[in-house]
Amino acid sequence: MKKRILLTSFDICLKDRQSNSSDDLLLEVSKLDLIPDYLSFFRQLPVDMQLTSTQVMKKINAIQSD
Repeated sequence: MKKRILLTSFDICLKDRQSNSSDDLLLEVSKLDLIPDYLSFFRQLPVDMQLTSTQVMKKINAIQSD
């Protein structure tokens, strides 16, 4: 099985912030033309660990089925 990498970032959690630096970085990286096919992005996850865990597991299962 080929290794896959899932890069994640959280949504902003403070009302006075306009962005999250990790999400900003993933956005810029995703714009590059050199992204290998084994790299996936899942951005702006909710800042709720139970909800996030569920969403990430669904994403991992979807990636693995490809």
